[in-house]
Amino acid sequence: MQAKENWYDKLKSISVVNNAGLLDWHPVYSGTSNHIFKINTQVGVWMVRFNRAALGIDRHQEKQVMALVEPLGVGPKVIENDPESGHLITEFIDRPTWRINDFKDPLMLKKFKQKLNQFHTIHYEYLPSRLDYRLKSYLKNIKGVSNKTAINILEAIQKLEFLGFWKANNTLYHSDLNLNNLLGRDHLTIIDWEFAGQGHPLLDWLIIEYETKVNLSAHYPLDINPVWIEPAKRMIHAMMKLWPYESP
Repeated sequence: MQAKENWYDKLKSISVVNNAGLLDWHPVYSGTSNHIFKINTQVGVWMVRFNRAALGIDRHQEKQVMALVEPLGVGPKVIENDPESGHLITEFIDRPTWRINDFKDPLMLKKFKQKLNQFHTIHYEYLPSRLDYRLKSYLKNIKGVSNKTAINILEAIQKLEFLGFWKANNTLYHSDLNLNNLLGRDHLTIIDWEFAGQGHPLLDWLIIEYETKVNLSAHYPLDINPVWIEPAKRMIHAMMKLWPYESP
């Protein structure tokens, strides 16, 4: 990380931060893809993210996605999102992350499902963000992936293509649902929309199921073809083996 004074100068160089009256700032080490800071200003407490280039991320697409979900109250309030300058500023959400046991609580699951349904109904098309496209790009560019992992991913993608799954991927999905991205158990806000894009609601459910190891099959979308589930699970499990080589 850069010297402390350099980060201060960089924060002050952002007009909206300087105009808000920067009081103090602290690094946040929860992310691996970017440099993140919590800042106190005269008008509020914000999170500032300085973007780092990362495989599979399109900052302009992320901006579009966040603009879609913000009016729904799903994501954080955006102060400024400037892909050209390389920063994102949102409200700082001082709420606890979700816990595994929350996914065993029917009331919490109902709250979670309602949030997902809000953005899973948004029609969205941007093929480079679709998971099969992204995974093929990862396999092409990430070094050190085992042959077994690569074969499992490609076979699952092909199987899902044969079963018509990818044709059904035409709505917005988050793609990185884990406990650290779920803030507030009274009022849930979902953060970190870097990898969101064109997908299918089933994928978000399978990802959080993988992360929590809780069987969430009772909450899968009703309109899915049951034969999609097994190859989609295999694909998700294999995908998670990529991150030791390249952090998402």
